[in-house]
Amino acid sequence: MSRIPVSRIVASFVLAVGLLSPRGFSQSTASQSGPQPGSGSSQAASAACPFVQTLDDLTKALDDAISGPADKDRSCMRQLFYTDSRLIPVGKTREGTFAPHVLTIDAWIEAMQKRGSLPFYEHQVKVKSETYGHIAHLWSTYEIRPSIEGKAAARGINSIQAVFDGKRWKISQIVWQVENAAEPIPGNYLP
Repeated sequence: MSRIPVSRIVASFVLAVGLLSPRGFSQSTASQSGPQPGSGSSQAASAACPFVQTLDDLTKALDDAISGPADKDRSCMRQLFYTDSRLIPVGKTREGTFAPHVLTIDAWIEAMQKRGSLPFYEHQVKVKSETYGHIAHLWSTYEIRPSIEGKAAARGINSIQAVFDGKRWKISQIVWQVENAAEPIPGNYLP
């Protein structure tokens, strides 16, 4: 399988990853509360890194962790993911086919740091979630903006898999694809 160039991965993520911005977060058409921890649970996460007890908390925290200057501190992002989690953009290869490019959290952070302080913001426009027991799948349509209030420069769809460990939700994997002229986002995935 042909590899997708890292520069294209970074651009795809910046123009694709879609996940969220607490401003304008859109409520899912399905329940996003999932299992809840007991009332006496310890909140070990710092105030800067929110404790994610619901899927709404998770998507809002993920948006905060992704959005902003590319070279910002990513400690909170690391806390939202399992150590061996993967970020997987699907993009066009040099041969013209589409393929996944699997990144670790550290590889994604390293690629983002190469962008310097150039900011970008994800804004989630529609999320649908499905849960069973301690697992969840979130189908998220997102927009990428150059500023919080800026006009969307790109949009796409994320497929997010999360696990509830009994206290909090954490992400095991995100797969995404940026919208393109040949594959516009269908109306049922738009608000």
